[in-house]
Amino acid sequence: MKKKEVSPNFLVYCLVVLIIITALATNHEKDCKEDLNCFDQSFSNCQKAKVIAYENDNTFEYKITDKKDANCIVEITLTEVNPTIFDPAIKEFKDKSMTCNLPIKDGFATDKLNLCEGPLKEKIYELTVQKMYNLLAQNLGDIISQMK
Repeated sequence: MKKKEVSPNFLVYCLVVLIIITALATNHEKDCKEDLNCFDQSFSNCQKAKVIAYENDNTFEYKITDKKDANCIVEITLTEVNPTIFDPAIKEFKDKSMTCNLPIKDGFATDKLNLCEGPLKEKIYELTVQKMYNLLAQNLGDIISQMK
């Protein structure tokens, strides 16, 4: 019986297909929809994933984009602002995002603003300073009279 030889072109083709399938499988982003438990599981392994979350009637998209050392890189985007808030400054937050470098060992949390950077964080700080200034300006007379 005669043995069939495998052509080198066929082997190259199979190798290319295998590389493409592997690349697609490892770069696949898991869509957790609105399931925060699913997202937490992905975060614990720092696997690419995204989730839609609601906080104070605001809609956020959390996206695990990368791993750096023992940290997960998470992009947080405010996609919808609470419609009952009429402060025009708050409306400027819509579609702003920030990138957070979060330790995997601590689990996923959104209260670590000091580990984030980007336009959303800047807007949060800007509004906080503005509100503190307004509060101080409104109460300056009382503060001065108490110091006498």
